[in-house]
Amino acid sequence: MRAAIYARYSSDLQSASSIADQVHLCRDTAKRQGWRVGEVYSDAAISGGSLRSRPAMLDLLEAARSGDFEILLAEALDRISRDQEDIAAIYKRLIHAGVRLVTLAEGEINELHVGLKGTMNALYIKDLAQKTRRGQRGCVEAGRIPGGKSYGYRIVRRLLENGEASTGEREIEPAEAAVVQRIFAEYCSGLSPRRIAARLNAEGIPGPRGGPWNASTINGSRQRRNGILNNELYIGRITYNRQRFIKDPETGKRTSRPNPEQEWVTAEIPELRIVDQETWQKAQRLKARYASRAGNKRQTRKRLLTDLVRCGACGGAMTIVSRERYYCSAKRERGTCESAVGIKAEELEQRILKGLEDILLGREDLVDLFVEAFHREMARLQKDQASQSVETRKALTKVETAIARCLKFITEGDGDPGLVRDELTRLEAERAALTRKLETAAPPKLALHPNLPELYRRKVTELQSLLTDEQTRAEAHEVIRSLIDRVEVHAGERRGKADVVLVGALARILEFASPQSKTAASGGDGGRVLLVAGAGFEPATFRL
Repeated sequence: MRAAIYARYSSDLQSASSIADQVHLCRDTAKRQGWRVGEVYSDAAISGGSLRSRPAMLDLLEAARSGDFEILLAEALDRISRDQEDIAAIYKRLIHAGVRLVTLAEGEINELHVGLKGTMNALYIKDLAQKTRRGQRGCVEAGRIPGGKSYGYRIVRRLLENGEASTGEREIEPAEAAVVQRIFAEYCSGLSPRRIAARLNAEGIPGPRGGPWNASTINGSRQRRNGILNNELYIGRITYNRQRFIKDPETGKRTSRPNPEQEWVTAEIPELRIVDQETWQKAQRLKARYASRAGNKRQTRKRLLTDLVRCGACGGAMTIVSRERYYCSAKRERGTCESAVGIKAEELEQRILKGLEDILLGREDLVDLFVEAFHREMARLQKDQASQSVETRKALTKVETAIARCLKFITEGDGDPGLVRDELTRLEAERAALTRKLETAAPPKLALHPNLPELYRRKVTELQSLLTDEQTRAEAHEVIRSLIDRVEVHAGERRGKADVVLVGALARILEFASPQSKTAASGGDGGRVLLVAGAGFEPATFRL
């Protein structure tokens, strides 16, 4: 029987050889059982708490649906998953595909294993999290730091008297500490975090992660107590349990949530103080004053082009700031870009949508061209499908002839029966795959609506209303956003008027609708179209 192996280890702190060890044990078991091992799937340093974040497991389930193996072998059920919902889902999919799930620890898995072991594994994760938090709290109360390295400090590595390595110990890094003191001094003198970040970047001083400084790195969040200006470690105080992390069941990603202040744990470590108390308090008073200003309010409304707009000068993201205008984030937050080009969010959206509507409605023959192209493509697909079916039938006939020969060798005793049986097993698997390919090779059955031209015109005309209606706006946004890779904003020929380059499938639609149009650059990245500020329509360019 054909078998696949799955192996996983959950932390990058574990040895990568764990995967090899699991596979080796599974191969030994398969050999003893007479199973033929094919593909080996492995997820390294990935938690078993979420199925969506494990690419190898997703590939495995797809292969199971395709009938690539009959047995899935793993070291233990917790290697498959520790999440109750995911264990049940994986088991259900494997059973539906006719695949047996076998582990070295539990044997062949059934519904009882899924229920009991799934519950035990989930409780193990919860218990492990509680023990981890307990250990971290003890570390804080002992005057050590349970988290990662903060800017301005370095980790101390030494052996304790019992021979174990020390954990959580820090000491001041003089060069970085000087930068921290400079940031506090400049902030207290009246410089904004953006200006401070720009100065540091201009001098080539690397940020905490080795890259450029951002204003947000300096400013941080007062509520979460992060950022240079909010980090109480600089006054010799550890604050633990400010936030907790919860895994999103839909995406598998961790999201942070603040804890009530009464649950925080603090400890004083005066030897780690970098900033004097007077400077610290002055900085906190300034932050409290500026936090109430309107300019610090976050943009919470998701616009049509949120996260898709890029600066044409540096390629960085553009974000909405005062008066609903897009500006280069690298210029504002880091000072590393010289582009001062801005554009109103509403204007940018209108230029793209109005241009799409005008061009698509301005071509009376567009639907006819689409229908013609549709029928031409359908004819091509049917022809290709017929050709592939002929080739598949020829291959199937060849395999069936080879199977007949193998059976003849076995029955008549001509040749080594063991070798012939192995070849027969391979041929039968190939025949099954070819048969499935023929069964699923039916040509697509699609038909166009008889009143397509009128439907097309109505839908394009309703585009704007769909985007303004609360019930349909979210869906309409997603449809249009899926057609756009990015929108680049460049300096225009006229002062105050930006040029916009649209990149993505929507650009291809515009090019198809107006083949005489002038593109900003040639293909290779999904289509690029230049949208120039102005009014009216000219064949040479899109003037929107």
